[in-house]
Amino acid sequence: MIEPFLEHRPLLFSIACRMLGSVAEAEDTVQDTFLRWQSVADKKEEIRSSKAWLVATVTRLSIDRLRSAQRRREQYVGVWLPEPLMATTIDCPKQNGALADSLSTAFMFMLETLTPEERAVFILREAFDYSYNEISQIVGKSEANCRQIGRRAKEHLSQPGRRRPIDPVQAETLVQQFLSACRDGDVESLMTVLAEDSTLMSDGGGRVRAALRPIQGVERIARFLFGIQKNVPGDAEFRLENFNGGKGILVVSAGIPISVLTFSVTGGQIAGIYIISNPDKLRHLNQP
Repeated sequence: MIEPFLEHRPLLFSIACRMLGSVAEAEDTVQDTFLRWQSVADKKEEIRSSKAWLVATVTRLSIDRLRSAQRRREQYVGVWLPEPLMATTIDCPKQNGALADSLSTAFMFMLETLTPEERAVFILREAFDYSYNEISQIVGKSEANCRQIGRRAKEHLSQPGRRRPIDPVQAETLVQQFLSACRDGDVESLMTVLAEDSTLMSDGGGRVRAALRPIQGVERIARFLFGIQKNVPGDAEFRLENFNGGKGILVVSAGIPISVLTFSVTGGQIAGIYIISNPDKLRHLNQP
């Protein structure tokens, strides 16, 4: 009876990854779900829907794991950012705009402000289009309670300055212009690409050098970006790749990923730059 699990595994991983912001933790949670599935082998005839059972199990395990992860993240050195996800890392059937948008670094970073249960309800509703009746059965709460949780999470994430629509073509053009300006040392071009109130966050996890706090303002960001170029290895390659539902930059040295840059765009300019350099968060990019 492994077939139902294999059939729905992409969906389970997709949910866990959005819940946890970590490929390794998502894979562990999906594996735990499989072990639970094996443990109920004698009761599978009583399970009306294998998909519903598997989704409920992976969601509840993700909630439990996220509670523990949030405590660890409070002790994290510097800014914590979700892991960069390449298009080939996370594929889910029936991918749509809302589902792709829910993978953006900026959006997943905002999800960190929600409680684990708020995050589960919001993701299932907004990204996967589950009804509140279905969500209530998944998380084990009343439908009315789930509606209240979902409304509270949505209001929180829709505050001014939060979630904004992105034009993929425009975003890719801006990322290319950003990369060219950085390569050429063109401060004026870089400052034109960045929004005046833009923010840069870098995640080194205490493993590599990174800004311990967000950097705000176009001038400070420009100084930081050009200042860190002296630390970039001479053989470094800068590749435009698809990360987290949009175009990003992969920095590779000696064949090993050393940084990933993802972006948020609004008003025709780059509003957010997210640099992930913690080697632990890039490990999955080494896999063939």
